[in-house]
Amino acid sequence: MSAARVLATLVAWMFALALAMPAAQARDELVFVFQKQKEPAALREAAQQLSAALEQQLDRPVRVIVPLDYSASVQALASGQADAAYLSSLPFLLARRDGGAELLLAEQRVDTRGIARTDYDSIFVVRADSPLRQLSDLKSQASGLHMVFTSPTSTSGYVFAYRRLIEMGLLARKQDPRKAFRQVSFGGSYTQALREVADGRADIAAVSDYTMEGPSADIYLPADQRAGLRILGRTPGVPTHLVAVRKGLDQPTRDGIRRALLAISRTQPQLLADVYGASRFVEVDEDAHVAAAVDAIEGTGIPIEGLSR
Repeated sequence: MSAARVLATLVAWMFALALAMPAAQARDELVFVFQKQKEPAALREAAQQLSAALEQQLDRPVRVIVPLDYSASVQALASGQADAAYLSSLPFLLARRDGGAELLLAEQRVDTRGIARTDYDSIFVVRADSPLRQLSDLKSQASGLHMVFTSPTSTSGYVFAYRRLIEMGLLARKQDPRKAFRQVSFGGSYTQALREVADGRADIAAVSDYTMEGPSADIYLPADQRAGLRILGRTPGVPTHLVAVRKGLDQPTRDGIRRALLAISRTQPQLLADVYGASRFVEVDEDAHVAAAVDAIEGTGIPIEGLSR
C-alpha cells in the first residue's frame, strides 16, 4: 500500500473514530458533513452559517464537520456516523455503494449565460502566459508538463478530466496519467489546485468552471489571481453537487431536512452561494442526476474500488 493510501486511510479512520464518540449515546444532534473544496476555514465558516439556519428550521442542533480528506466524507456517510453530507457525485456514488447513501437534493447553478442548470463544466486551467493555446496542444507537450488534478475522488477535477484525456488520445483507458505527463499531483481542493498553477508550481489544473467564472469564483481564488489564469478547454455535463443522507435515517428526519433546505434556498440563497456557489436546491431523480458520472467512471476504467476504505 502506498504512503498516500496509508495516510488517507489513517485520516478516514481517525475521523470516523472522532464521530463515533458522541454516537455512542442516543444522538439528538444532526451531523452534517461538508466535502472539502476550498480553504477549510472559509468553508467551515460558511457551513456553520448554513447549519445555523438549518437548526432554526429543524429546531434541532446541527454539528458541522469539514474533513481534510475527500475519502473521510465518504467514510462518515457510508458508516452512518454522519446523517447527511453535501458532496459531489463521485463521493456520493462511493457512499451509496459502500453504505447505501441516498440522494436528497441537488444543486442548481446559474451559468454565465444566465441558464439554471443541474450540471456544469469540468475545465482545464493554465497560466495566462502559457504556451498552450488549445486543448489539443496537450497531446504533443504533455511529457514536459506538470498536471495537477483536484482529488482522486473529484468528479470534475479528476474523472471527467481523465475521460477527456482518453477521448483526446493522450491516455489509454485505465492508463496511469503519470505515463503521459512529466509529473502528476493532486491539489486536495479547487483552491489549492488553482494556486499550484498560479504560483508556477504546475502547468495545468483540472477543476470546475465555477472556480474561474460566474458569481461564486471569488470563493476559490481572488480576482487578481484569476486574472493570471485562463481556461484552456472545457468538458460539459458534470452533475452538480448534492445533499445525501445515510441509510437508515428515519423518514421524518429526511423529510424535515429536505423541507428545511428547500426553504433556505428560497429565502436565504446567499447561504448556499457562500458554501459552494450554488443558487438553490432542487429535487431530482437520483439515477438520472448521477448517470453522467457513472458513464465517465466506466469510460475511464479507473480503479475506484477501495477509495472510501
